[in-house]
Amino acid sequence: MNILKKQIAPLSDKAWKEIIDQSKEIFNIYLTARKFIDIDGPNGLEQGGVSTGRLIKTSNQIKEGVNYGLREVIPLVEIRKPFELDIWEMDNVDRGASDVDLEPAVVAAKQVALFEENLIYKGLKDGQVLGLEKSSIHPKATLPNDPKKLLKVIGEQVTTFKKHGVEGPFTLVLSDKKWEELASLENGYPFVKHLEEVLNVKVIINHGNFNSFIISERGGDFVLSIGQDISIGYDSHDTKKVKLYFAESFTFRVISPEAVIVLENSK
Repeated sequence: MNILKKQIAPLSDKAWKEIIDQSKEIFNIYLTARKFIDIDGPNGLEQGGVSTGRLIKTSNQIKEGVNYGLREVIPLVEIRKPFELDIWEMDNVDRGASDVDLEPAVVAAKQVALFEENLIYKGLKDGQVLGLEKSSIHPKATLPNDPKKLLKVIGEQVTTFKKHGVEGPFTLVLSDKKWEELASLENGYPFVKHLEEVLNVKVIINHGNFNSFIISERGGDFVLSIGQDISIGYDSHDTKKVKLYFAESFTFRVISPEAVIVLENSK
């Protein structure tokens, strides 16, 4: 038995599969950053941090004798999100039901995904994570509402990247709000086709940010370090409910701040 204790949960293999499959669908939609950043891991729950490769000098050291420094390490952030499911309802999976109520798991999965997304895009001070938005060395650009003007702005950012020696391919991470605005104006497709075929820019729709981003996918610029990847564990149960949880340990580093540009949505 491992720390997740799934074996002692009052759930059948079919019920577990239903929960896991539904959760994966949510993560595939909401975990956008994993589609363009480098992933280190999963390396196991025992991993507690990631070395930056730097030595921190300490003050008040004696002039004679042995001096010392401290290796700089970024700690992994460990998260847990509990949720409860109805045991009788989950037993219905084995009876052949295909519409069991997994809403608590769906809601929890969204919250876990958005926590990871927010840490990557916006940072987490307590976790020593700066995030993409605060790391970029480039001035922020504003995305206009007109699709044709927007294409011009994206082209300008690609030029900015190349002036700084940053090659493609590139990814435009659009907020869902901005995507809806563009789709209503020009049916979405011509805009995306022009980006992909002319500017070599792929489009990803993000559901958790107000701002958008254009990012290089050349590799080596952004690293998501994972100890334990998103997993489901068992907590407890009574005669009616089983309490489960999502768990994950991870951190995020921006290696090359020149490889991301923040795009503010026009208000």
